[in-house]
Amino acid sequence: MAAATWCACSGNEVGSRGRHPVHGLTGAAAIACGLSGVAAQAQDAGIGQYGPSLLPLPDAAVGLTISRVDVRLAASSGDRTRDAVALRAARAATGALVGREYRPVLVDAALGHLVTDGTLRAATHRPAYEGARDALGIVVTLDLAPAPLPEAREAAPGFPVIHQDDRSKLTFILNTGVGVYSDSNAWFGAPALFNGSNPLAGELPGSGSTWAEAYLEFGIGGATRLGETDYYLFGAASGLFSASRGQDIFRDDGRDFLHPDKGYVGLLYADPDSGNSAQLSFGRQTWTLNDGFLISMVAGSSNAGERGATYLGPRNTTDFSAIFTREFGRARVALFYIDPDELEDLESNTTFAGANFGYEFTDAFSADASVITIHTSDSTYRTPGGDTLAREGTTTWGLHGLYRPTTPDHFWLEGEAYYQTNDDFAMSARAYYGTIGHIWKSVRWSPSISYRFASFSGDDPDTDSFERFDSMMSTGLGNWLQGVSFGKVYRNANLNTHRIQANLSPREGMNLTLTWHRLRADEINNIGGNPALSTLTSRDLGEEYTATLRWALDRNRYLQIVASHALPGKALKTIGADDPWTTLQASLYISF
Repeated sequence: MAAATWCACSGNEVGSRGRHPVHGLTGAAAIACGLSGVAAQAQDAGIGQYGPSLLPLPDAAVGLTISRVDVRLAASSGDRTRDAVALRAARAATGALVGREYRPVLVDAALGHLVTDGTLRAATHRPAYEGARDALGIVVTLDLAPAPLPEAREAAPGFPVIHQDDRSKLTFILNTGVGVYSDSNAWFGAPALFNGSNPLAGELPGSGSTWAEAYLEFGIGGATRLGETDYYLFGAASGLFSASRGQDIFRDDGRDFLHPDKGYVGLLYADPDSGNSAQLSFGRQTWTLNDGFLISMVAGSSNAGERGATYLGPRNTTDFSAIFTREFGRARVALFYIDPDELEDLESNTTFAGANFGYEFTDAFSADASVITIHTSDSTYRTPGGDTLAREGTTTWGLHGLYRPTTPDHFWLEGEAYYQTNDDFAMSARAYYGTIGHIWKSVRWSPSISYRFASFSGDDPDTDSFERFDSMMSTGLGNWLQGVSFGKVYRNANLNTHRIQANLSPREGMNLTLTWHRLRADEINNIGGNPALSTLTSRDLGEEYTATLRWALDRNRYLQIVASHALPGKALKTIGADDPWTTLQASLYISF
């Protein structure tokens, strides 16, 4: 019998391909398989994907979907009519960016012709966190002041810009971060239960642990216009060094790790007259589909084991991906191939390929359809009868819709629904969610509140079909990491959740988010999840309360503070994981 292992992205227990299925487990064989499953359970939880799902910093936001564009006037021309014309022109030029993949060169190209024709003297932009929907916004700042003196115009650009002219820009990439973290009763007071033979674990924590993490990313990136055309060549290359010190939730040894990070090249077409654009890029990069329900940039890489920085989460780039996007009028198309950067000890050789087609029917309503295949994988799914089913060939298809009026005070509706099949066996899995919320932007602190129900099907042993949904690359703090602590022991499969979330913005660049999750299993059978929870005694998993402060201190510094308290339900208490898990996290990110 082949001992089972775990794949780095599926979170389902897997066996070696091409061997006979396992028909039951007894004696030493059962112990061997059990230890192997426990050894990789951390990956089932999406190990290392606990960092922020997005940052309002340029390098961290690349690859996310633009949810909103706000245009502001920083310096007036002194003529109200001219100011109004410039604002309208800038809003028209950038409005078409909503729903598109964020790349700085795309925004710069949309604004560039307004500078060239004299409508603007200068324009800058920065990513910003959209607290109500956990999404990415773009803030565009216009400068209409009279032209500076010639000597000021000729001054060399400052750090991190290496070279800049009216056609090209080359900059240093220099990002860093540091964090301090403290957990009480990690793993619900039973770390050995969930990490018994985890190859990524060392000395496990006791009732409390406190540690520090840091990282430094360094490299170069830039873009240049090709002749007098509307085509731009862009790319980036960087390395990332991370360090961990102290007892974290997996081990207590100090770790230092240097690893390639960004490494991509791309071609952008941007027509300033029609607003149409297209992008093609290859290499180590990031990408998110919608809000990360199925594919999140946070799952593009891993931060654990020898890499360290498990909570700071600086690594998001894939091993390799090819992304093509095309936007024309109100329609958009995306084609993608993704090979995640999995941990070497847990490499499953899983790759994803797919397509997304979207249309903006009105300014308030948009919809899109996706089809995603698991192109290659050494992983398999397991059934209660002991059979192994190839993960390769699984196909996921479905719809996403968003209704969000453009008025300051509004309610919004959002939902996605997907169905999974496999070419080689009877698979009938589904996942969906629905969100309703309301925001009051005209009120001080722009309060918002939303309710979301999400469901990922589990496998019913009494049917002939395999029904456990494969959540692929679903994760992200604030979106689909459903519980800062629960997300470490239970991922998005065989799971139903209720979420209530409130958000406040006490000042510019600051968001306070309060979240409650209630988690319940879809089926008692949970084979493919954490081995300690393979067979549940109850559907009641527990609940978690989280407060998150995100504060863009300025254009370069971003502070994130998280406090979360997770209460185990009957399913965890029955196996001895009966202590509440509390985590306190403070992370400071700096981008130049």
